Amino acid sequence: MNKKNLFSDFLILFNHLDSEMKLKIYFSTIVMTISSFLEVLSISALIPFVTAILYPEKLAEIQFVNLFLDTEDLQNINYKLIFTIIFISSIVIANTFRIFVLYLLIKLSKTIPLKLAEDVYKKTIETDYNILKQKNSASIISMITDKMDSLSGVFFNFLSACSALIIIMAIVTLLFLINVKITLVTILTVLFLYSIIGFLFKKKLKENSIILSKTSVERIKHVKETFGSMKQLILYDAKNLFQKIFTKYDKDFRLSQFKSQFLMTCPRFIVEAIGIIAISLAVYFLHMTLKYEAISIITLVAALAFSAQKLLPQVNIVYIFYSTLINYSSFIKEINFILKEIKHEKINIEINKADINNLDFKHKIRLREISFKYERNDTNVLKSFNFEIKKNSKIAIIGETGSGKSTLLDIIMGLLEPLNGSLEVDGNKIFLENIKKWQKKFSHVPQETFLFDNTIKKNIIFDFYDKNIELSKVVESAKLAEIHDFIERLPDKYETIVGENGILLSGGQKQRIGIARALYKDKEILTLDEATNALDIKTEKKILDNITKKNITIIQITHRVNNITNYDGLIEL
Repeated sequence: MNKKNLFSDFLILFNHLDSEMKLKIYFSTIVMTISSFLEVLSISALIPFVTAILYPEKLAEIQFVNLFLDTEDLQNINYKLIFTIIFISSIVIANTFRIFVLYLLIKLSKTIPLKLAEDVYKKTIETDYNILKQKNSASIISMITDKMDSLSGVFFNFLSACSALIIIMAIVTLLFLINVKITLVTILTVLFLYSIIGFLFKKKLKENSIILSKTSVERIKHVKETFGSMKQLILYDAKNLFQKIFTKYDKDFRLSQFKSQFLMTCPRFIVEAIGIIAISLAVYFLHMTLKYEAISIITLVAALAFSAQKLLPQVNIVYIFYSTLINYSSFIKEINFILKEIKHEKINIEINKADINNLDFKHKIRLREISFKYERNDTNVLKSFNFEIKKNSKIAIIGETGSGKSTLLDIIMGLLEPLNGSLEVDGNKIFLENIKKWQKKFSHVPQETFLFDNTIKKNIIFDFYDKNIELSKVVESAKLAEIHDFIERLPDKYETIVGENGILLSGGQKQRIGIARALYKDKEILTLDEATNALDIKTEKKILDNITKKNITIIQITHRVNNITNYDGLIEL
């Protein structure tokens, strides 16, 4: 990867920021510039301070002191105290401003990834359902968590590098005014050293970038698989195996972090050591060869040493940013890949809001010559399928495993687009421009009901906030789902916490809460994808009888063929 692509990939991220965020970055740049001038002021104040303490008679020889004080002024005032106060004040002011700059940089470095994470999350949940099904959730979780945290560090280092470059330019300008030759030699030496170090470390940092990206996903994926396989893990005595796998991924991830951090920070100490040696040799050369006076050497060395103490950390900050950019280059490419389509997706969202057709469901749904196949499958799951579903009817879908029952249901709900044929409602075709309006008519209960680690009440309303909750409606939905009596027997009733994904409940209880959730939404069409397979036939019949009273359209995938006489229509795949 060349430097041009490295920086251009990173800068592309700024295109996704809003104008308010960009203004904050511009403001921080102004503050950083002011801070750099204050740093120069503190270095400038050192020269008269050292001279006033050690060789006060030389004060008049300092040019910028003469701009403010003449010889008579120096004889009539306590110049040692004055220059001490000036030097201390300059240090206090400069460092106070540096703290403020640090506050701005840290805050910006956290808020910028926050904005990008929001966009990635929004892009994910707005992705076409068929495409989303093919993605690994661990990679998405890694993108929004681990990789955004790392990106926060990259932005902090970038903003710090911008600040450092401004300070470097200001300090170098001052050093040129003090001594051109020594400053020039010092700059060339430092640049040469960091160029060599950067060249030597670049390959290793790039390798770490790939390892970090891969192991970040693998760690999350394995943890998800662990919790999803907990019963088998215990029964098959696979705890040690799972532990070893996790340890390997986590070790690789953290070892790469360690290597990266070491390679980023160690050059400073190398350069500082060489800098001290260079200053020592310069003192010897100035005194023994060029016969500089002691006062001139002390003042020059004090200014150079103080400047180096401020300059070298700033140079190292720029190097750290460059190293971080290489180290997380894979993360940046992945995030750019996801974000580049967001603007296109937003356009689609606006189109989806358009009410092009009058899509009131009054009579029937018609599936006309529907064919569908998945990208990785050569054969059609559905082929030239036709069927009509009348409003307020109760339809059963039956068939063998893999016959396309769930796929058909997804097509009816507008989650999947058929390869051929059309979905029509009262003669109106369902397509991109009216799909959102159609989907708002559905409540759905999947095969596996996902429950939040929250109260039963909030799981039924499918919301985390207590605003506008109709408790009577919650209770009514629970009664229809035949779960109310069970809830009432619990100590905390509807405020009972169900645990992660309802782990504290049985499969049948989870399914009935899922049904209550769908009924609470009070939609025109209810779809159930084997949503009662954990219930006994008697309970299932009660729930279906209760739902039928609501006078809504019901489309249910079921494996209980002995119960099909209770339906108005049958789809057999």
